[in-house]
Amino acid sequence: MRNSHKLLVLISALPSSYTLASENSENINFKLSGNASLASEYRWRGQTQTKNDTAFQGNFLLNHSSGFYISAFASNVDFGDEAHLELDPFIGYSTSFNMGKKQPTLDVGMLRYNYVGKSDLNYNEYYIKVFLTNLLSENDNFIPSISYTNKYGGEAMSKNLGEDINNWYFNILYTTPFAQSNFGAIANLGYSKANKEIYGGKSENNFYDWKVGTTYNYKPMNLSAELAIIGTNIDTSGFTETNKKGVKNAAVFTLTKYF
Repeated sequence: MRNSHKLLVLISALPSSYTLASENSENINFKLSGNASLASEYRWRGQTQTKNDTAFQGNFLLNHSSGFYISAFASNVDFGDEAHLELDPFIGYSTSFNMGKKQPTLDVGMLRYNYVGKSDLNYNEYYIKVFLTNLLSENDNFIPSISYTNKYGGEAMSKNLGEDINNWYFNILYTTPFAQSNFGAIANLGYSKANKEIYGGKSENNFYDWKVGTTYNYKPMNLSAELAIIGTNIDTSGFTETNKKGVKNAAVFTLTKYF
């Protein structure tokens, strides 16, 4: 019921940043960066978070030269209850390794899914990601990741099912530019696995989600546009038409301003 890749986008795609240098040492500094987006829909792991309506979203990332960072993501949401604002803080650490021509970056951290007005939905998730660049073509990005929580859906889910829900999420994201143009492609495949049958009309305990799209970067204004098809294979037996629409394939357009 939440978002994904928001921190990933900040770390790997921001074109600019603001450096806060220490007065006592040139080796200790901070970099502040962020973005604001307008999306035709907010989808998290293939599922709508806004009942297929538009979303306004924001990110910020504060990096320290040591590799530690803090971040936050905000978006409007609509689950049909008191929650209308998602505000997720992150804390993590990233470091690069020298492996010849390849220099992969390892990123580990924790995020808190936080819903203003509906705190029983809140829970922590822990993640590990690896960033690989120039893998298949120049300036491409290949990012596998694993996320885990032992409290999926927060207290609301635990009370409803009578036990805490463990959930794993495995994801592969690939982005690449088209030659020397400002256009590019993005592809994403995810797999969710819970310890309880909580997904779909047949109460399955797992599902796949995907995303395939194209991007355009307008560098003079630090703007990025993305048009993607996003969906899942969640079984919708017994779903209302609205709920079916929220997990089936949909075209999502996002316009993002980086700063």
